[in-house]
Amino acid sequence: MLKRLKILFGRIRQSWPPGRRWKTVMSAEEPETMLPDVLYLVGEEEKWVAVFICPCGCRKPVWLNLLRGHRPRWSVSVSANGRPTVSPSVNRQVGCQSHFFLRSGRIVWCKHRRRLQNS
Repeated sequence: MLKRLKILFGRIRQSWPPGRRWKTVMSAEEPETMLPDVLYLVGEEEKWVAVFICPCGCRKPVWLNLLRGHRPRWSVSVSANGRPTVSPSVNRQVGCQSHFFLRSGRIVWCKHRRRLQNS
């Protein structure tokens, strides 16, 4: 119950204040520390991974493969003002099991219900 409340408050925090938006940081190497609301694109010429702190509030890093020919694979576009869009959605299968889109620098939560396997 407490874990679910933490996740819920993390989601509420993410959407407040209403103008809060994510930004993109380009990096040649994996970041040692990460800031919330920042999508790090890692790689010198070709970006091979996107990494960020999960927006649910669990503070776990999320790694998204960007390499062609490897699955699963995401794509990232960045607006002129540095706001990222990730496609397809991020659907975490472990931990917090968050499911969301990152569109134009904003988190859009999916209505997501899972049954616990041992219920």
